[in-house]
Amino acid sequence: MSGTGEGGAPTATIGHPAGDPARAGGARPTGATVAAGAGACLAGAAVIGVAFNLRPALAGFSPLTGDVGGSLDLGAGVLALVTTLPLVCFAVFGPAAAPLAARFGPERVLVGTLILLAGGLLARTAGGTAALVVGAVLVGVAIAVANVLLPGMVKRRFPHNVGLLTAVYAGVIGAGAAVAAGAAQPLMAVFGGWRGSLAFWALPALVAAAILIPLARGVGAAPGAPAEPPTSLATSPGWPVTAALAAFFGLNSMVFYVELAWLPEVLVGRGSSPGEAGLMLAAVQIVGLPLGFVVTAMARTPKAQGRWAAAASAASALGFAGMLLAPDLPPHLWIVLFACGVPAFPLSLAMVAMRADGPAQADRLSGFVQSIGYLLAAAGPLAVGALYDLTGGWAAAMAGMTLVATVMTPVAWLCGYERNESPPPGTSVKA
Repeated sequence: MSGTGEGGAPTATIGHPAGDPARAGGARPTGATVAAGAGACLAGAAVIGVAFNLRPALAGFSPLTGDVGGSLDLGAGVLALVTTLPLVCFAVFGPAAAPLAARFGPERVLVGTLILLAGGLLARTAGGTAALVVGAVLVGVAIAVANVLLPGMVKRRFPHNVGLLTAVYAGVIGAGAAVAAGAAQPLMAVFGGWRGSLAFWALPALVAAAILIPLARGVGAAPGAPAEPPTSLATSPGWPVTAALAAFFGLNSMVFYVELAWLPEVLVGRGSSPGEAGLMLAAVQIVGLPLGFVVTAMARTPKAQGRWAAAASAASALGFAGMLLAPDLPPHLWIVLFACGVPAFPLSLAMVAMRADGPAQADRLSGFVQSIGYLLAAAGPLAVGALYDLTGGWAAAMAGMTLVATVMTPVAWLCGYERNESPPPGTSVKA
C-alpha cells in the first residue's frame, strides 16, 4: 500500500507502522498489512530453512570418514579429496549465483538448489567411489549458489534488521553443522550403515524447498522497492576492504572445514571413541553458537566487527597450538578455544551483508568474496590429509593450521578498516 506525501511524492506504508493508516488510532490492520506480515514470517522461516541445510551434507560426513573409507577401501588422501570437492565447487560455481538470481529470481534459484542438494545427498550414497564423488560435486554446486544468495535474501527481505537476521541465520548454519555432526553415528546405527546416515539429510533440504515455493511465486514481495544505486566492488566497500574480506573469509573457511573434516579423526587418533569425537565436534558449534549470535548482534560497525573477528581468530590459533604442543592434555580445553573461534564465521557473513548497498550488491559482493575465499579454503582439508599420509601423524598438520589461524588474526583486523573514518554504505542499518 502507498499514499502521497507533500509535493505529490509517494510514501510507502507497508512495513512502516508509524506511517500505516491501518494502524493509526487503533484501526484494524488491512489485508495488505496482514499479507506483508505473513510474508515476512514466511521469509524468516525460509531463511532459517536454507541456512540449516548449508552444512549437514559436510558436517554429517566427517564423523563417518572411517566407516566410509573402510567400506570403500579409501585412503586419507581420497577421503580428503571427497571432502574438498564441495569447497572447490563453492569457488567455481559461486559467481554464477548472482546472474542466475537476476535472470530467474533469487527465491526460484534457491528452490532449485535445495532440490539439487537433496539429489546430491542421495546420489552420494547410491554406489561406490564414483557415486560418492558425483554426489559430492552436486552437493557442492547446490550449496555454492545458496551460500551466495542468502545474504542478499536477508538484505532484500529484512533491510532494517540485517545484523540481527545475519546473526540468526549464521547461528542456524552452525546449528545444522552441530546437529549433523552429533547425529552422524546415531543415525548410522538407526539406518544400519553410513549410507542411510548421509541420505537422511535430503529430507530437511526438501522441506526447506517447500517453504520457499510460495516466496518464489511472489508471496510477501515488497512492491515498488527503490532501485539500488549504481555501485561496483571497486566503490563499495572498496577494493582493499573487499580483498581483506575475501582473504579473511578464505582463511576462516579453511579453519572451519579442516575442523569439520579432520578434528574427529585427530581426536580418535589420540584416544577418543568415534562417538565421543563426533560429539566434541558438535560441541564446538553448540558452545560457539550463542557466542556467535551475541558478538554478531553487538558488532554494528566495521571496526567492532574487525576487532571481534581478530579475537575469534586468535582463539582458533591457540586451539591448534594447544593440540600441537600439549597433545596429552584433555582435548576439551582445545574444544573450548575452537568454540571461541566460531564467531569469526557469522562476522564474515555480517561484514558482507552490511557493507553492501543493496540486495543485488550483496549478491555480487558475496559471490566475489566466497569464490576467492573458498578457492583458498579448498586447500585446507586436502593439505591436512596429505600431510597425515606423508608423516603418519597430525603434528605437521596442526603446526600448519596454527600458522593459518595466526595469519588470519591481522587480516580480520584489516576487515574493519573504514575509509575516511566513516562506516561504508550499508553499515548504518540497525542490527
